Amino acid sequence: MEQILKPSAHLSIGEISKDMYKLLIACAIALTFTNAPVSAKGRQAEDFHSNIAYVVDVDSGEVLVDRNSLTISPIASISKLMASIVVLESGQGLAAPLRIEREDIAWQSSAKWKLKVGTEISRKRVLRVGLMASENRAINALARSYVGGTGAFVAAMNLKAKELGMAHTHFIEPTGLSPQNVSTAQDLVLLLQESMRYPLIQEFSTTEKFNIVDGIHAPQPFVNTNPIVRNEIMDVLVQKTGYIAAAGRCLVMEAKIKGRNIAMVFLQSKGKNTRFKDALFAKAALEKIQ
Repeated sequence: MEQILKPSAHLSIGEISKDMYKLLIACAIALTFTNAPVSAKGRQAEDFHSNIAYVVDVDSGEVLVDRNSLTISPIASISKLMASIVVLESGQGLAAPLRIEREDIAWQSSAKWKLKVGTEISRKRVLRVGLMASENRAINALARSYVGGTGAFVAAMNLKAKELGMAHTHFIEPTGLSPQNVSTAQDLVLLLQESMRYPLIQEFSTTEKFNIVDGIHAPQPFVNTNPIVRNEIMDVLVQKTGYIAAAGRCLVMEAKIKGRNIAMVFLQSKGKNTRFKDALFAKAALEKIQ
């Protein structure tokens, strides 16, 4: 059984996490001193704190912010978006049971939320937790159970990247824990657009929180890794966060802002909340444009 928990649409300050409250205050202070709109030519790129920042109106193709968008960088768990596409294109039954095995453990991961070994749930639920909570064991299990195994799964990820024209993207494993999973901000906008074609990826990546109940273990709670999603302060259509030391803090997201579909990519961010501050700054700046 999967329990999806929906928070209230109107959250008080007391209900918002301390980190998110600090994020909102910092963003408000920044906007107090910055009245300039986001420039189509990227002249306001210095207002963003991520080393790589790329903001695009995907309907018109207008580039709103461009800082180092062609720099090849590790992308951490952003890789899971491509892994999810491969799962959905595989034709494997989403209702089929999938068991988390010891071999699925990502020993190098320090993530707080982990599926217990022995958990057996549907492939669909495994995919949900892999996307919204960036759960590495889930993604490893999906790759392991792919026809041909993990090697074939990663090959399919690279083939899909090639088909999408992601010329500077390469994967060597499915989770993003390897710094050799690399891409550019421009390539990742292509990945966001492909992800938008899959309603399940949109739904799963924007689920706030839910419990996994398998009838064997105690309920296993998971939350979305993106506080913007958890606190419902932007109309997010699809998103993914990521972090490993080599990549810094990462965020890719497409959101509806003043009727425009805006893709945002922030890579190599330092500090836990910098990427989210950049996203909120972009939203506020776009909302100022008449």
